[in-house]
Amino acid sequence: MVLLFFRVSFQLTCLWIRIRSLIDMKKCFVKATALVCCAAFILSLTCCTGTEPESSSGGRRTVSGIKTEDGAGTEPTYVTDVTDPSTGQTTVSYGNYIPTSDTLTYPDHVASFEEVHPSHPAGNVKGSEAVKVLSDVEYAIMHHDINCYADVEILFEKPEDFGFDIKDVTWGEFTTTDDYDEEKQFYQTQLDTLLTIDGESLSGDDRICFEKLVYDCEEAVYSYSYTAFEYYSMYFNYLVGPQSEILFVLDVYTFDTVRDAENYILLVKDVDRYFDQLCEYEETRASLGFASSDESYEEAAVSFDNLIVQKDDCFLYESFEERLDNIKGLSSSDRSRLISEHEKAMKEVLFPEFEECARRMRALKGSGGTDAGLCRYRGGDAYYAQLTRIMTNNGADPQASVLALDTAISDTYDEFMGIMYSGFDWYDEYMNHAYSKGSISDNLDFLYDAVKKDFPEIPAHEYYLMDVPEVFEENFSPAAYLGYHLDNYNANVIIVNNGSVDENFGITVAHEGYPGHMFQSLYTRAHSSHPYLYLSASIGYSEGWATYCENFSMKYFAEGGKKTKAMQLIRDESVLGLLASTRTDYGIHMENWSLKDCVDYFNSMGFSVSEDDFAKIYMLVVTDPGYYAKYGMGFLWTQKTMDDMHEKYPQATAMEIHTAYLDSLTGTFEMINKNMDAILG
Repeated sequence: MVLLFFRVSFQLTCLWIRIRSLIDMKKCFVKATALVCCAAFILSLTCCTGTEPESSSGGRRTVSGIKTEDGAGTEPTYVTDVTDPSTGQTTVSYGNYIPTSDTLTYPDHVASFEEVHPSHPAGNVKGSEAVKVLSDVEYAIMHHDINCYADVEILFEKPEDFGFDIKDVTWGEFTTTDDYDEEKQFYQTQLDTLLTIDGESLSGDDRICFEKLVYDCEEAVYSYSYTAFEYYSMYFNYLVGPQSEILFVLDVYTFDTVRDAENYILLVKDVDRYFDQLCEYEETRASLGFASSDESYEEAAVSFDNLIVQKDDCFLYESFEERLDNIKGLSSSDRSRLISEHEKAMKEVLFPEFEECARRMRALKGSGGTDAGLCRYRGGDAYYAQLTRIMTNNGADPQASVLALDTAISDTYDEFMGIMYSGFDWYDEYMNHAYSKGSISDNLDFLYDAVKKDFPEIPAHEYYLMDVPEVFEENFSPAAYLGYHLDNYNANVIIVNNGSVDENFGITVAHEGYPGHMFQSLYTRAHSSHPYLYLSASIGYSEGWATYCENFSMKYFAEGGKKTKAMQLIRDESVLGLLASTRTDYGIHMENWSLKDCVDYFNSMGFSVSEDDFAKIYMLVVTDPGYYAKYGMGFLWTQKTMDDMHEKYPQATAMEIHTAYLDSLTGTFEMINKNMDAILG
């Protein structure tokens, strides 16, 4: 599935790991540059998207918008056929590209913005009839993409209010290339229907939803035009694959009735079938010439090994029993039966499936694959162009994004060094700052009041806190937000890693809670009549906002609430880490950067990073293209939007700018800028 992210995905947020070594004043330059990012880069972006569920139909891509260079990319020269004797699968080598199957369809150039998003004449449907047509398309797409019990039960407290009545208790089906023609036709039909509407006749969130639906459908039609797009990315990525989140997703389901608990047990069992489909995908991907390296398959297998060791004492055993307490009138016999059936499903189905997945990943070692950037594959440049525009929520082509990124890195570095050499009045605060008020609850209470002067009101709501089980603490980010029943303001979870609480925990909470993810999710849901707008928000939009809020909120923890040199240094080191990591994403997939190239890039800026330090990061970015781009560019475009609006409207307050941004809802950044101009102007 291409259009919406509907499977709840704990790609949990990163805030930077900072090394604070006590050094003398002569070594401040080393501390404030090399050590700033040395550790921050190493597995530091274990990101968060609490409100960004992933596709129920197994799709691995979203669709948003991009503007690419006209005519960029050329069709490679044909060289030779290569047949794998073990599978009989013929692959075709083009130029210096890695040989991949000629049974797939590939783009022969990077599509321009105008190719994917051509101009359209206004339709004839207006007024209330236009609103009805818009709503019909919105709900058709929602029902097409939210098509399994697992998704519906997490996304909605009352799914019947949205027309859902799904009986089969499963995780859904994994989309394959066999479905591409049908999927393309579906989105083309929805697009054709939308284009009967006169968009100028719509206003408010109707107009925003119309523009986003047209944009997204155009991207879907393009994406389903090339079957090779299905295979460029590894699904069982060792860090952010579904195996990394499945236990946490299961923990979110609540029980009101015995049937709820029974259905939950069916979901536990259905992981066997669904993960088998994902293994088949990885096996097919390898057979078509897209195999990852032996090291990547081994790391994927190890990620399953880490789940298997929890077979006897997994936190879900206790959690299941606690959730049974919510079922009113539950008999002791039913309780005992359900506990027994759950334990059996866990030990005889779920954990054995993890063992099978580990075996199947290790069986792929020796497939002859390599960890290589997308530019090494036929059509990979076109795929990366679309992938990054979707993830970054912006129509800039990759070359323009790199230019903006390089400029931002240079400007941030210059600002950083300017403060460094301005004297040492920042030193004590820098070394001894504490951007935290204590516990997660203390920080949430503090920020809830502190942000009121700069951010608009959000609806009354509740949240509950969940501690990361100790076994996961080492590889889990400091915190993460999840909004699950999106039709209920009280369904908010903030997951806390008590093993990662540090002196900057307050800005971590700002990222996840107020005014970051939870704040934005609540505001968007309260200010839109279209569920599509909060179900389909780009990860670049949501992470861009949360990272912007993280940096903005530092001032709340400073004495007097004022921005200081030390605060700016701390912000700049965080931004440099994020943007430099993002630059490697583009370097690997656009410019064929090797591991050594990435390490040389960091070290050229004064960092101290070895190839051993960066090896796993390199593997992550290669097997999950766009991993850093969605965070770094999402933040960059969000910050640029805020800066541009302050420059255009110098009399506007932070409250007015933030309100206009949030009222522009979840379109692309180009749409947001247009709507903010209309509001502020």
